[in-house]
Order: sequence, then C-alpha cells, then structure tokens
Amino acid sequence: MEAENLIELVSEQTEDAKKSSNTAFSYHMRAVLLTWNIRIRGKKMICGMTYYQICWYFLIYSFGGWALEVVYHAVACGKVINRGFLNGPVCPVYGFGVLSVFAMMNTFQGSGYQLNDGMIFLFGVILATAVELIAGWLLDVCFHARWWDYSNKPLNFHGYICLEFSLIWGVAILLVVKVFQSFVEHHTSAHAPSIVGWMVVAILYALYLADLIVTVAVIQGLNRKLTRLDTIRANMRVISDKISDSLATTTIDTVQKVGEGKVQAALARAEFKEATEEKVNKSIETLRKNKADLQKEFDELSSSIVEHTFVGQGRLIKAFPDMKHRDYLEVVQELKNKMRDRK
Repeated sequence: MEAENLIELVSEQTEDAKKSSNTAFSYHMRAVLLTWNIRIRGKKMICGMTYYQICWYFLIYSFGGWALEVVYHAVACGKVINRGFLNGPVCPVYGFGVLSVFAMMNTFQGSGYQLNDGMIFLFGVILATAVELIAGWLLDVCFHARWWDYSNKPLNFHGYICLEFSLIWGVAILLVVKVFQSFVEHHTSAHAPSIVGWMVVAILYALYLADLIVTVAVIQGLNRKLTRLDTIRANMRVISDKISDSLATTTIDTVQKVGEGKVQAALARAEFKEATEEKVNKSIETLRKNKADLQKEFDELSSSIVEHTFVGQGRLIKAFPDMKHRDYLEVVQELKNKMRDRK
C-alpha cells in the first residue's frame, strides 16, 4: 500500500541522514520534512497521504460519522433522525478528526517510531477531542448556539467536550485504523486517481459547499425569527404589566373621587363598582386584542420553524435536541416543546 511504500522510502532516507550526520536533530528533522512533503512516483503527498486520498478520506469518514450518529440516536431514542449539522449525510467533525489522527500517525511512523494500539488510542482521544472542541467553539461564536452540550456529563469542559465521549473517540479511531482503514486505503490508493475519479470528487465537494452555504443561510434565517419571537414575548409582557398598572391606578383614583364627593355610602359603592368595571372591561378588551394579535404572529412564526423538520430550520432543532441558544434559550425551548406536542 502507498503508506507502507512511503514509510519504507522515508526509512531509507532517514538511514542515509543518520550516516551523514552525527546529530539526532538532523536525523529527525530530515525524516519529518520528508514525511510531510514528499513526491512518490510523481504524486504530491502531505503527511503520508496524496491529495486524492485526503479528499476521499474526509468524505468517507464524514459520512461514516454521520451514519454512526444516526445509528446511535436510533438505538438510544428509538427514532431515526438526520443528526448532521448539514442537510446531507455528512458530519465534518468526524472527517477532520480522523484526518488529524492519520496525519500525526504518518508523521511519527515516518520518523521511525512504531505506534502500538495504546498510542493510537491516545492520539484518537487527544486529537479528535481537540477537533470537537474547536468545532463546538466556532459554531457557538458564529451562530450564538451550542449545538451539542455535555454540561450534564462528568468531567466536561464548558459543555463542548467530556471524558466519556473523548474515550469513545479513542476507541472509534482505534477501530478505524485496525479494521476499516486498510479497505479504504486500498480503494483510494495513489494509483486510483483518474479524470473520472477527480470529477466525482469535484461534484461531491461542490454539493458539500452548496449544502454548507444553504445551512448557514438557514441558521441566519432562524436567528432572525428567534429575534422576532423574543421581541413578541417581551411586548406581551410589557402589555400585561401596563394593564396591571392601569387597573391599580383606576382603583386608587376611583376611591379618591368617591371620598372627595362625600356621597352616601350606597351611592359611593355603586359609583365605585361601575367606574371600576367599565375601566377594567376596557383594559381587558384591549389586552385580549393586543395579546391575540401578538399570539397569532408568534404562532405563525413558530409554525414556520417547527413544521419544516425534514429540511430547514426545524430540522436543526430536531437534529440537536440539546441545542442551547445563547440569546434565546427560552424561545428555543418553547419551540422544542411545540415540536414534541406535534408528534
């Protein structure tokens, strides 16, 4: 396989370097440089992988990660849901995580180190967890939402990562390296690239990019709707507070007027009751009308979100039931409740 050929070539080169130099620094530096950027049979390689392999590894393991997420959720929750951040059957975090481990492994092996299962597991834990942390932080910063949250897990870091899933990452990477990668590498080796192969890669990445653009637009639209929904909720609370203040003021004013008029007690009670009821009824009527208008707008906006669960904004809320929005936590929770009630 191409990776083995690379290791053999680098080993030969590093032996030559060792003979021509008495310093360990020269030996290791030349080996690392050869591993990271080398031409074999006229094909450019980075970290022991050709460009063609890198493209395919990312796609394959992004899809594999998505499939794993779907199966895990189906077993845990008893229902099949598209668990990807994107609309397509891919989870980029898995692609980046696996590639980072392959790059580090090839670099170490090219330097003459033999990696045992424990080291591969450790690489999986550290590198894949780092990728998950960076991805979670970037999504939070860009979209003001935490799409997955491990806050309820022990030994978590700000909800982005936790020990439990870091260990799962390590086991998954070990399985990939020991079980799946030989098959994948065989079908994406350096001799495989062709015009047709590159055309397929180009088409798949074009779809990937289009999906990313659409998803970003969907999230921006969702955030605009969440802003409006939150404004409506705030306006409804303001109206309720104003009505409460109006009722209290009306009662006080009426009592004062009755006292100033020095009318008979029975007449005073009648005037008080009549004046209070009239103002209360008007206030209630105004409240009901304003509340109905706002509630109608709120329902229409929320329905436009929760009804689109296959693609669009509702799909994201459905795909990430633990999502927490930094700015509109209560609104998002209400949308989740509406989505559950629709089932």
